[in-house]
Amino acid sequence: MPVVTVQPEGVRIKVPHGSDLLTVLRNVGVNVESVCGGRGVCKKCIVEVVSGSISEPSSAETGIDFSQGIRLACQTKVLGDTVVKVPQASRQTKGKILEKGVAAGFDFSPAVKLVNVRLEPPSLKDQRSDMERLLESVEVASIDSLLLKRLPSRLRELGWELEAIIRDDEVLDVRPRSNRDLYGVAVDVGTTTVVVYLVSLKNGRIVSVKSDYNGQIVHGDDVISRITYAVKGYDNLKILQNKIVETVNRLVRAALDDAGCASSDVYEAIFSGNTVMLSLLYGAEVSAIASAPYVPPFRSSLCFKAREIGLETNSSAVACTLPVVSGYVGGDVVADIMVSGMHRRDENSMLIDLGTNGEVVLKSRGLMLAASTAAGPAIEGAGLSNGMRGMEGAIESVSIDVETYDVYFKTIGGKDPRGICGSGVVDSIAWMLISGILDQRGRIVDLGIPRIVKTNDAKAFTLAVNSDGRRICVTQSDVRVFQLAKAAVFSACLLLLKKAGLAPRDLSKIYIAGAFGNYVDPRSAMVVGMIPEFPLEKIVQIGNGSGHGAVMSLLSKKARGEAELIARKIKVVDLNTVREFQSEFIDSTLFPHRRREMFPKVIDAIGRRMPLLG
Repeated sequence: MPVVTVQPEGVRIKVPHGSDLLTVLRNVGVNVESVCGGRGVCKKCIVEVVSGSISEPSSAETGIDFSQGIRLACQTKVLGDTVVKVPQASRQTKGKILEKGVAAGFDFSPAVKLVNVRLEPPSLKDQRSDMERLLESVEVASIDSLLLKRLPSRLRELGWELEAIIRDDEVLDVRPRSNRDLYGVAVDVGTTTVVVYLVSLKNGRIVSVKSDYNGQIVHGDDVISRITYAVKGYDNLKILQNKIVETVNRLVRAALDDAGCASSDVYEAIFSGNTVMLSLLYGAEVSAIASAPYVPPFRSSLCFKAREIGLETNSSAVACTLPVVSGYVGGDVVADIMVSGMHRRDENSMLIDLGTNGEVVLKSRGLMLAASTAAGPAIEGAGLSNGMRGMEGAIESVSIDVETYDVYFKTIGGKDPRGICGSGVVDSIAWMLISGILDQRGRIVDLGIPRIVKTNDAKAFTLAVNSDGRRICVTQSDVRVFQLAKAAVFSACLLLLKKAGLAPRDLSKIYIAGAFGNYVDPRSAMVVGMIPEFPLEKIVQIGNGSGHGAVMSLLSKKARGEAELIARKIKVVDLNTVREFQSEFIDSTLFPHRRREMFPKVIDAIGRRMPLLG
């Protein structure tokens, strides 16, 4: 078999003839960027083939300069011994993941509780089984099957005095009386990131929070890529399930290490996420979600033993998903609504979950309408010429001097700029509009300034030049892609308002959810026409509503009940069936909108070359 040497690590590995370099690199622990799941579309997995025998360039590599050995790892097959160098720019690095959120009030009533028990030992006069004796004492109906198998020895080891761990109507465990805590984990399973909250079930305190990228990323950055991979066969579905379970287990271990406790102390796990992520976590087929009528495998909260999917918790622990609404409106939206509390308030309000798979919810007069909108990865910085995830070195905020066109920016971690993440993209385009660098149609205006350059025969505006001399630009093509993304979000907002007979001025609040939604500047989002023009003081950024909704469900049976009611109450609007969608979408591609009267304050600010103040 050919030998591949990876530099600068110096790792050597034997691989089957014809293996693609992307898979080879990941198998040796070198995580390479691949937004498109290895299809040659995103052009992020660039490597330098120093020497060796490899396949000819594919059609996906058209336009790449091969003179320096540059290739796309996903398109390059190993035909003989090969030496490959992976540049830093192609590697996944530590990112900025939202862990915090604003939680609405709820009662403390976890499903898992601890009961101190003293059992009368059996005798010739009392020959009840061990199971009967325990269940009658704690007044519940059932016992975990694994616990039952070892119950005789456990009861006698404990001398009939013990703590029983009970979840609803089932005994999960028995253990010695002590001051030990018992824990649950709440998990936000995002398409891109996963956040785990370790929570005390005795007092409701969040003990530790850990986050990382979803291990499924190696098979694509969006749900469509994951579905495409999963439907190729059961083995692929199992791989995706294992990837997310491995990610969760790694984060749970890290959180437990922080708290100084063991996995055996974790008795429940609650999962929030979009419908596809929750389905893959459980190992359910997702093929029916991919095409009309987009039917999910399940809608109600799904509960099962954590051991069924290999979670590293107590062997008797229970895992539950939040309920979902439809194939593309998931448990994360239900969680967002719970955290915002919008369902409890007698007012008109809107929730916008900004992300690759955006969702908009409108609450009016007891009615809740929801729409899913495929904003695409550009809204989070992916798919752009210099776009990247929210990692170290990503430009996350931007402002431009309207007189000199000097650019002021901040990068994540204060590092040398590597690219632009979602919030930086929104800021950049907003300030390009304010500065007159962009016109209403999204065309870069030739102002005759050094920052406006030509790339691939099209104009681009230079934000920064990094220490390697590489220009980080917003290109004309980037602006066009972003216009489609922002139009998808705003047209969804507008059509839901129209369906309810409302205008933005009729809303009391707008809630912005999601990791990207927490970092974006609402003023910039209004300037570009991504969200309706609205008083800033009435915009609430709720942060990671998905994660905190899972925490609420972990700690409150009432919250779980509310989640089910919310999911059933929401009416999904399929935008593709709405007659005006196409025309509204086209109108929304302009900055901020074709109908200028919809954004009077924004138009005024742009006209005065001033930032939007409120």
